[in-house]
Amino acid sequence: MTSDHAAGRDQASGRAHAVLRSTADLPAPWAGICGASVGVVQGAWDGPRGRGSADPCPDCVRLTSP
Repeated sequence: MTSDHAAGRDQASGRAHAVLRSTADLPAPWAGICGASVGVVQGAWDGPRGRGSADPCPDCVRLTSP
């Protein structure tokens, strides 16, 4: 599955958020698709640092589900 989202992380809580891949190259902070502020972008949303992480944002999961 190919995603238009990158994996972002809230540095305070460690929660993973989906970030639009088209904005991932812009300067920090980024906005998760749920509206959360994201301090780090690291990998694909569909990978182990995004949806597959220990604490993915439920709103981001819902918004990126087919």
